[in-house]
Amino acid sequence: MIAETVIEVQPRQKLGSNEARRNRRAGSIPVNVYGRKQPSFNGLVDRKAFAAFVRTGISRATVFNINLPEEGLVPVIIREVQTHPVRGSIEHLDFFRVALDEPVKTPVPLRLQGEPLGVRQGAVLQRGVRTLTIKCLTSRLPKEIVVDIADLKIGGRIYARDIPLPDGAQLLSPATQLVASLVGTRASAEATAAAASEAPKKGKK
Repeated sequence: MIAETVIEVQPRQKLGSNEARRNRRAGSIPVNVYGRKQPSFNGLVDRKAFAAFVRTGISRATVFNINLPEEGLVPVIIREVQTHPVRGSIEHLDFFRVALDEPVKTPVPLRLQGEPLGVRQGAVLQRGVRTLTIKCLTSRLPKEIVVDIADLKIGGRIYARDIPLPDGAQLLSPATQLVASLVGTRASAEATAAAASEAPKKGKK
């Protein structure tokens, strides 16, 4: 699904680090548009407009249109984001051209859903990788992949190979990458032992 928001890209007249700094001070983010064997395009996007777009909940796997001079609407995904090491502000963006009827390879964010019973018993949920790289038709590319962890037991683990993917999608990340695990603690062990001692023994009334 493609986002409704269209990002306007203006041509960048001059290149170089000094010019890029002037553009940032003026409220623009330098961008590079490339992919699909098309010539790269150096442009600028309005910082406030892009920040508002980010607040809608986009991810690296969100497909959206940019409006390029002389080309019109071009579907893209975000390939790279460069941020300032101190302020955290976006310094540069790379947009990758895609076609809705062709597959694309890209990392997709993972969102854990649910609270395992073991967490309430004192176990600790440990996260592994935060994204999975998949190959999928652009038109079917999910903004995120939801991982249900409600049934995860103490000592249990979820690997990349365990994650259901969209129809026709192919996992490119290593199948053995750890996504989530539930690690027992002393408190969780005591809670488990207490629950076992209170349970009625088999064969007794």
